[in-house]
Amino acid sequence: MAQTTWSGPLASGDKNAGVAGGPNLGLVQLVQTGAITFGDTLVQSVTFNLPVGSQIVDIIVDALTGYDSGTSATLSAGTAPGGTQYVSGVNVKTTGRKSNGYSAAQLSAMSAIGTNATLAVTVTSVGQPTAGSVFVTVEYVQKTSQD
Repeated sequence: MAQTTWSGPLASGDKNAGVAGGPNLGLVQLVQTGAITFGDTLVQSVTFNLPVGSQIVDIIVDALTGYDSGTSATLSAGTAPGGTQYVSGVNVKTTGRKSNGYSAAQLSAMSAIGTNATLAVTVTSVGQPTAGSVFVTVEYVQKTSQD
């Protein structure tokens, strides 16, 4: 399947500013997806590269196979592997869609990522797992253009 690349932000609507009933333009929400699977170390990560200045709307965590690590398996998301600027303390030892319980500081950080466009999602295990997989969906809005 072919892809089309767009240098955004992509806005949709039919009335610009100055037009009766306008403006009614809105920015398009975008997604990136990735997977984290247990490995032979206690820490696994997946990295997303978002457009500079974007707003992270949500980080959806779907634990498809619970990590069977000895004590815990915790997911976090931040500007580098192991960071917690966006998400912290999500238990992935059990399956299902997880609630992130964002703090006010995390929501503030998500509202405008600035120039650090790297988003790393990390699972840290205590006790070596032999099973575990997580599917991550990052929903974001590109708010500025770097053109």
